[in-house]
Amino acid sequence: MRKNPIPLCLALLVPSTPWTASAADAGAAPAPQRYAIKQTAPDTGTHIVREVVSSPLPLDKPYGDLTPEQQRVVKSQYEQMGPDDEPPYPLNGPRGIYRKVANGQGKRQAKGLLSLVADVDSRGEATSVSVLASPDPELTQYVAGVLMDAKYKPARCNGAPCAMQYPVRFNLIPAD
Repeated sequence: MRKNPIPLCLALLVPSTPWTASAADAGAAPAPQRYAIKQTAPDTGTHIVREVVSSPLPLDKPYGDLTPEQQRVVKSQYEQMGPDDEPPYPLNGPRGIYRKVANGQGKRQAKGLLSLVADVDSRGEATSVSVLASPDPELTQYVAGVLMDAKYKPARCNGAPCAMQYPVRFNLIPAD
């Protein structure tokens, strides 16, 4: 499926420090602008609301609203994407998925690589999730449920809707 080891989403999940959802951090050229999700409430003893997600891709834009360069970053995760091919993508961007994963990590405090692949059908619905790596079975089950509940823009193969996988990868780091 992927021609290189750069994940669609490489994330460090730490409730009190930023985590990164980034292809740039895995070796691609860094993007000039970064997008973020902040904590819902500051840590105890501070009024500072920290970033919990940081990404070179906008988190609240659908695939069609991404710039051509941002779309190339997403498409680079797949082998043999033709000019009329598009991968599946969260319907309104990945913000909702990332926020839920960050909340789950805040409760579980797992450490290690969490890598999953959602099979998305030609209607944009996840039909199954495969686990490639998991540091915590309960968090993995939760994240698989998040991916199953998400709505996706269907992939396009030669311009027509088709089934394709949507990979996610998180490097989980517990809070100190």
